[in-house]
Amino acid sequence: MSERNPGVFSSIVFTPTINSTNMVEVSQESDFGVPDMSGVITPDPNTAYFVRGNVNCTNRLDISNPNVAIVGWDRDVDGLTYTGAAGAGDFITVTDVNFQLANLKLSSTNSTGGDVVLRAVNYNQADYNAGRNKVLTVINCQFRNCFDVWHIEGFDLVDIQNTLVWYVQATTMGCHFKNVSKLQISSCEYVRWFDETSIPTPSGYATAAMVELLNNAGGSGFGAVNISGSIFHPQQTQKGIAISNSATIGFGTISANTGIDIGLTTGAVTSIDYDIQNSTIIQANQGLINGNAKGTLSIIGNLNDLDTGTTNPQVLAEANINTGGFTNTPTFPFPVRVTTSVPNCSFTYNNKNNGNFFVVITGTVEMSGDGFIACRVRSNGTPITSSIGYPEIRQGRAQNFSFSVLGSAVIGDVFDVEFESFNTGGTSTPNDILVREFVLNGYQF
Repeated sequence: MSERNPGVFSSIVFTPTINSTNMVEVSQESDFGVPDMSGVITPDPNTAYFVRGNVNCTNRLDISNPNVAIVGWDRDVDGLTYTGAAGAGDFITVTDVNFQLANLKLSSTNSTGGDVVLRAVNYNQADYNAGRNKVLTVINCQFRNCFDVWHIEGFDLVDIQNTLVWYVQATTMGCHFKNVSKLQISSCEYVRWFDETSIPTPSGYATAAMVELLNNAGGSGFGAVNISGSIFHPQQTQKGIAISNSATIGFGTISANTGIDIGLTTGAVTSIDYDIQNSTIIQANQGLINGNAKGTLSIIGNLNDLDTGTTNPQVLAEANINTGGFTNTPTFPFPVRVTTSVPNCSFTYNNKNNGNFFVVITGTVEMSGDGFIACRVRSNGTPITSSIGYPEIRQGRAQNFSFSVLGSAVIGDVFDVEFESFNTGGTSTPNDILVREFVLNGYQF
């Protein structure tokens, strides 16, 4: 075995201050400073703390001075383990300053619900951009062997990259976010949320959601959210990504993530109401349904005529049926990001992202005598004439028909269907149309 070359290491000189930035090597907790009477250490401003190996901390760290970073070289070797008393409070608090964690392992033995490893706040509703003018960055870290993980509110940008959050036993909160102006989670892993010491028979499962976007509570909400390229494996009652129905998102994208559902009981890979979170694009994820608007209108076994003899063409709607309305009530299976009207047989596009759509219609129609029946999709009361259904009726016999339509939509656009009868038997008055069976399938792409 060859020996180290001592000349390589003897040539390294640690300079404590460069360009007005202090650099401090941390091999023990006291390198962060002296705790106050309540057991809180406030690291110095304009200082990068370089952690070497694992450092046990019995006191809490208050990051309230500007330009502080805590970094390591290897997240498997360098880290901070909080061993403070249960109920003592959060390990690291960040208040209204830029802050970075990098290349570190963060652990905590504090099992008290609500006490987190990291609590960071940069938010004041009354100020411009709600006072969110700082950046919080977590790069290439791991949060391992801890209970409640973090609560982050505000900040102009919260950037979580290449970070592994595992062997977590959270009971109150996993990774909470609230009122963040721009939130970026990329290439992260949220897996194995149970007690690592219980392997090979896992137990001590976390019960909190892994990533949770909270109720705004009257605040500014989320300006933009991007969750991409990450892995979520909730188990038992856990949820992977949970977005409150009361969390508002201006612009959101959830894409290229992998959700794993093995081991779930009452939990879920995601808990998102697509109709409420209708500004968020959800595409190309494993375990998450794409967030395209879609819907089906189904009419089965109708025996009452559409009154095209009085108004021709006539919109397919309850009010325009001659006697007693539809024999069976129209249904709208699978509506997503659309609102539906049973009496009007209509869809309203409820997606804040403009989209193209593809509609396929099939049906069975009939009328007295000979003639043709035209079926058209309407957009905001205007027929789309590029494609129509046009079955020919002979001797009053029922005819099947089908056709498809391409179009575009913006939020609030209303789509319905009209029918028009054309007699060929010499009768001047249009015949009423019986729409016996009708199915419309529409999908945004």
